[in-house]
Amino acid sequence: MKKIFTTLAFFSLTALLSAQNVGIGTPTPDASAKLEITDANRGVLIPRIALTATNAATPVTTPATSLLVFNTATAGTTPNNVTPGYYYWDGVKWVRLLNAESSDWKLTGNAGTVAATNFIGTTDAIDFVTRTSNLERMRINAAGNVGIGTTAPVSKLEVSSGALADAIFGHSNNVGGYLGRETNITFGTPVQTLQGAGVYANNPAAGYTSIYAQSAGAATVAANIAFSDVWMASYNYVQNASATYNPSANYNQLNITSTTLGGNQIALRGLLDRAVSGNPGYSIGVQGLANSTSQDAFGVQGLAFSNSTTRAGGYFEALTYTGTSQAYAYVGSSVGLNRKITGTNAVSEIIPTPNHGRITMTAPESPEYWYQDYGTAEMVNGRAHVDIDPILADIVIIDAQNPIRAFFTPQDMLNFNGAAIVNQTATGFDIVELNGGTNNGKVQYQIIVRPKTGYGEGRFPQAPGPAYLKADKEPAAAKAKNQPNDGRTIFYWPADHDVYKYNPEDHVPVGDVIPAGPNAGKVKLGNGKYSDGLPAQRPSSEK
Repeated sequence: MKKIFTTLAFFSLTALLSAQNVGIGTPTPDASAKLEITDANRGVLIPRIALTATNAATPVTTPATSLLVFNTATAGTTPNNVTPGYYYWDGVKWVRLLNAESSDWKLTGNAGTVAATNFIGTTDAIDFVTRTSNLERMRINAAGNVGIGTTAPVSKLEVSSGALADAIFGHSNNVGGYLGRETNITFGTPVQTLQGAGVYANNPAAGYTSIYAQSAGAATVAANIAFSDVWMASYNYVQNASATYNPSANYNQLNITSTTLGGNQIALRGLLDRAVSGNPGYSIGVQGLANSTSQDAFGVQGLAFSNSTTRAGGYFEALTYTGTSQAYAYVGSSVGLNRKITGTNAVSEIIPTPNHGRITMTAPESPEYWYQDYGTAEMVNGRAHVDIDPILADIVIIDAQNPIRAFFTPQDMLNFNGAAIVNQTATGFDIVELNGGTNNGKVQYQIIVRPKTGYGEGRFPQAPGPAYLKADKEPAAAKAKNQPNDGRTIFYWPADHDVYKYNPEDHVPVGDVIPAGPNAGKVKLGNGKYSDGLPAQRPSSEK
């Protein structure tokens, strides 16, 4: 009877378990769970087995999808290796379950990582690839090269933008730029168009520089090198609509901090190196061009400021390799008197004549500085008076030590006896026919007078040497032997602004160099301020 009751109870319980949720340790299992186990100090023990690899079902035979086990082994080889932890079968392979203590990266972030051991990447020689929309976007290959837009980067960072796209765009609040600018770039008036650029930098904010390159420390190369084997290596274009500043299209500044450095210190230098044979054109080291249709223009302008009286101005030199003499010329200061031009060979004029070809006319030269004037005097009974032009009289010296030199040519007076100059003063002189002659007629005269300019210099003054030979290194044999040593001074006319009583600084725009006056050589900054050196961009007070 007891066995019959037990059997009936078992079948009744089985039917009950099949029809409703089961609770172990609880009479009221949750309605959402087919089985709920509740215990205060015990859990559910999942079968513990030793897996061999993620791609091998063994030791389980034909596991069902979602079968859960706890792996106790460390086995297999990358990328199919297994380590102790929970795994489930996804129908093809074992998949490890993540847990709070796992070394896998979580989508919600990770904490307590160690850079040397916790990372996203590979531990073998397989490329690391990131994707979006299942398309490759970035790759780090086994050599450590990073590629964006390329599957085979050949440098530490290679960015390929593809067709019609910029490679890299970087910017701050003030500047921006592109590496590999694909779209056209337009600038200037008239409009210039570039079909993209390798590097494009943009600076819309005041006081910021678009591109800056620097060599420092023990560097022995240029901070920036521009090279081209098809066209110009560098091109500068400034579009200036400012009524205040006069920026140059190119600016070079060389600061010398050594007190012993010799040689030529040059802020801007141009070299044309042509070694091929033939003479089809001209080799020009430096060319200056000013194109202005409605304003005065200078092809080349030079300003030199120096405390030395031996070298300040411009210098031109022509060297040949055929054994002919060296030709050079100074513009401005030389040894002794300041001159407009002094140098080797003569001052000449080119005249293109239609009947005689292009001819050269050469100026006469003298060991001293003279002014000349010409005129016509009317002789009456062998006498005439000549008034020196008042302008000429004001700029020459006429006295007993500096008399007027005069030469006379009679006109249509065949019996003229010659003439003498008498009664000369600082404003004029008389012409008297010799031997009591009383001819009437015209006499053409030429007078030579001593200028005030350079007065006191003497005859055959010292000439400057080549630019590479400093004045204190002049050979003794090159020094003129007849220089006056009686303490005399050389006369100089006052500066233009002193004569006409104006301040040159009032006529210099802000940002330009003051050419004369107490602030000569400085840059006008406005508001009565000046800088001691040329500004790189604009006056420093405006930055």
